[in-house]
Amino acid sequence: MTGDTTTTKQADAKRRFLDMLASGASVRAATEALGIKSDAPYRWREDDTEFAVRWRHAEEAGTDLIEEEAYRRAVKGVEKPVYRGGEVVGHVADFSDTMLMFLLKARRPDRYGAKAGESTLDADALAKRLNLKGARDALYTKFAQITTGR
Repeated sequence: MTGDTTTTKQADAKRRFLDMLASGASVRAATEALGIKSDAPYRWREDDTEFAVRWRHAEEAGTDLIEEEAYRRAVKGVEKPVYRGGEVVGHVADFSDTMLMFLLKARRPDRYGAKAGESTLDADALAKRLNLKGARDALYTKFAQITTGR
């Protein structure tokens, strides 16, 4: 019977963990809230392919919620109180320009991401934009002058 109790407790912990992921919680936040070891879900995922699939689905659902919140903050704004004399006299919508730019970069990287024809991970193009070769050459020249006494 002890094995059945352990299995039932683990199944319940797995379900609650996935529910928390689906609500947008991180793995760390979920394990702390449930009082389970932080490595337990990773072991479950390695040992149980069905759990691994359910984890991916829960994570996607949680990410959708986070994305909806990002959209709300960027486009609809967050109501912030306006104080006068220590009292709330009204509210104003506060928008996140940074979040808006992140959303645009994610949805239209060709327009708002890297420059046209340039990958964000293209090291050669980045070095060219930053003129690293020119900077390196200038430093080398200065170093050579210092070490030769000029």
